[in-house]
Amino acid sequence: MSTSPLVGAHRFEIYVRWSTYLAVSLPAGTLLRSVVEAGPLTGTPLAALVAAGVLSLALVTGNILVTNWSVDAVVGRARRLRTGGAIAWLLVLVGLVAVTFVLPLPAMGLTVAAAIGSVAASLVPVLNARRTLLLNAAVLVLAVPLVGPGDPVLLLVGAALTSGVLWVSWSSAWMLRVLLELQAAHETRAELALANQRLRISRDLHDVFGRTLATIAVKSSLASELVRRGRDEQAAAEITEVRRLAEEAGTEVRHVVRGELRTTWDGEISGARSLLASAGIRFTVTGDPVPERCGQALAWVVREGVTNLLRHSSATRVTLATANEDAEVLLTIANDGAGSAGSAQAGAGTGLRSMSERIGALGGRLSTRRDGDWFLLDATIPLMEEEIA
Repeated sequence: MSTSPLVGAHRFEIYVRWSTYLAVSLPAGTLLRSVVEAGPLTGTPLAALVAAGVLSLALVTGNILVTNWSVDAVVGRARRLRTGGAIAWLLVLVGLVAVTFVLPLPAMGLTVAAAIGSVAASLVPVLNARRTLLLNAAVLVLAVPLVGPGDPVLLLVGAALTSGVLWVSWSSAWMLRVLLELQAAHETRAELALANQRLRISRDLHDVFGRTLATIAVKSSLASELVRRGRDEQAAAEITEVRRLAEEAGTEVRHVVRGELRTTWDGEISGARSLLASAGIRFTVTGDPVPERCGQALAWVVREGVTNLLRHSSATRVTLATANEDAEVLLTIANDGAGSAGSAQAGAGTGLRSMSERIGALGGRLSTRRDGDWFLLDATIPLMEEEIA
């Protein structure tokens, strides 16, 4: 999924480089065109012609080097542009423009326009639209007296050539920037998706195995006590149950990794009743039916709440009450172990965050409080209109 944008950006970068190389090579092409149109070069200073050819090739070489620097800056591989090289590059431009005035060749104004435009085009990939517009205006102001203001047609063609070369280079670099930003967004989205997946797995593993390990601990302790009392058959039954829970844990791991983990309200109430009975804790359930939309989220609260009280309190009684009132469904899990040393931590840490995320996804809230020796966990979810009716 992440390979395609990377390949696309790399290929488009190659296209931008070579299309800009072609654009900034126009001075050599326009000079060659003038020589071809001139026919016999009788009366043309050979030294000036050779100098113009050498300078045009040198200018194109400098343009390509500066273009590479500009595109590297766009893709995040910026290098320092050497001052000496930049000065030499500009001096070549000045020399080429000067030589064109002594060559009696047709349309030399176009060579001047192409030379100035190509130099500007080499730089524009690193500029924004406003600076490119200002550079374009400056180039036109500079090129007008050099191209030949006396020939309106040549002047218009030169202005169009200069601006065209400049904006073709800028637009290619702009599209490369957009593609790179799209690629970065794609990578960020993939990283966020991976982080969310890891967070989900972490949360589900905590929620699932907190309960499973607590159950195994309770039943193992019960089996040990039964063995000490000589009730071997009952102890064997509890050990068999521990083995079954361990085997189920492997299945639950696969469900968590695949995102197939599901829980139900009735299933969690039944599981909580069995677990608390094994620990010798009296469990009472009262209240209104839980809407189906809220059932799974509240089921996780029951699982985590019961697991926490087994870990952090010495409760002997637990009550679970639900109420549908004031356009909300309220779940309250209360235990009489608030006076124990560890009960202040009940619901703290990863478990509380996990429950808060599940309830918050439905617009609800989670809170804990004390009432004398009782510790209470409250979960509230707003009801929808059809659920209220």
